[in-house]
Amino acid sequence: MDADNPIPHASSGAAGKSEVTNVNSSHDDLSRNSVNGNVVTDEKTMLAAGASINSVSLDGVHSSESANQQEDGSVAALSSEEERLWRLVNANSLDFNAWTALIEETEKTAEGNILKVRKVYDTFLAEFPLCYGYWKKYADHEAQLGSMDKVVEVYERAVHGVTYSVDMWLHYCVFAINTYGDPDTVRRLFERGLAYVGTDYMSFPLWDKYVEYEYQQQQWSNLAMIYTRILEHPNQQLDRYFNSFRELVATRPLSELRTSEEISVAANAKGEVNNAESTGEVNTNAVDQSSKPASAAITEAEELENYIAIREELYKKAKEFDSKIIDFETAIRRPYFHVRPLNVAELENWHNYLDFIQGCDDFNKLSNFCCSYH
Repeated sequence: MDADNPIPHASSGAAGKSEVTNVNSSHDDLSRNSVNGNVVTDEKTMLAAGASINSVSLDGVHSSESANQQEDGSVAALSSEEERLWRLVNANSLDFNAWTALIEETEKTAEGNILKVRKVYDTFLAEFPLCYGYWKKYADHEAQLGSMDKVVEVYERAVHGVTYSVDMWLHYCVFAINTYGDPDTVRRLFERGLAYVGTDYMSFPLWDKYVEYEYQQQQWSNLAMIYTRILEHPNQQLDRYFNSFRELVATRPLSELRTSEEISVAANAKGEVNNAESTGEVNTNAVDQSSKPASAAITEAEELENYIAIREELYKKAKEFDSKIIDFETAIRRPYFHVRPLNVAELENWHNYLDFIQGCDDFNKLSNFCCSYH
C-alpha cells in the first residue's frame, strides 16, 4: 500500500456486522467487564502486547519458528516474500509501506494460522497504534479465527490506543450490538465512547448508531435524551438531528419522552401550583367542573411547548457557535491519523482553529479540541 493513500478503514456510517453473533458462556465475564470499562490495564502493555498477551515473540523474522508454531506443535513456514518484508521492517520499523505489504502478504499466506496474524498486527500496531482501520481488521481476524474474549481484548487495546477515534468506538459498539443481549451493556459502551468523542464535530456516525439502537429498543425517553445531548454542541448533522427530534415529539406523547427525573420535576412543579391555589382566595369548589378538562389540556400543551422550547434554545446556541467554526471544520481534509505529514495549508488551518478555540475562554471546548488535534 502506498503511504500517500489514506489508511484503509471501513466507512463511518456503514460498519458491517461482526461474523460472531453469539457469546459462549465461558467468555461472558471477560467480555462484559471489558465492555463495561472494568478492565484496568497499563496502556503501554496493551499497545505492545504481542509477546505477553498472545505468547508471540516480537523479535521479527529471526524468531519465526516460535512465533508461527501452531497448536499441534507444527511450524507454519514463512514465504520468501514474508521473510524479505520482515527483514525490511526489522531494519526500519517506521517503513509504513513495508508494513502494509507484510500485513497483506501474511493475510494471504496465513491459511487460518491466527498466531501469524497476531504477530504481524501486534508488532505493527505497537509502532502505529493510531491506525484504527488496522485494529478493526485485527478484530475481524480474531472473530473469524480466534475466540470471543480475544475479539474483546483487541477492541479494548484499540480504544486505549486511539481513544479519540469516532470510527474505532463505532466499530466496537456495532460489535457489542451484534454480540450482547443485555441493552444496558451496550448502552454502557456507547456512553464510554461518547464521553471521549461525543462532542467531535464529525461524531454523527456514532450518535446515529446510538439513536438507531434506542429506536429499535423503543426506549423513547432514552432517545429523547440522546437528541437533547446532541443539540448541545455543534455537529455536522445538527439540523438533521433537530428535525428528527421534532418528528419524535410529534409522534410520541410527552409522558413517553420524559425521563423519570423529568417526570418527578414536573410532578413537583404541579404540586406547588396546586398548593398555591388551595391556600389562595379563589374558591376552587366553585369552579365550573366542565372547565377542568380544558384547563388540563392547556397545561399539557404548555408543558409540551416548554419541553420543545428548551431544546430549541440549545439548538440555536449550538448553531450560533457552528457558524463561527464551520470554515475551520470544512477546511479539515484529513480528520484521521496518517503517517504522511499535513501540508502547510492544513497545518495553518489547525493552528488558526486552535487560536480561535483558545480565545473562546471555554476549557471544555479547548480540551475537546486538543483531543482531536493531531
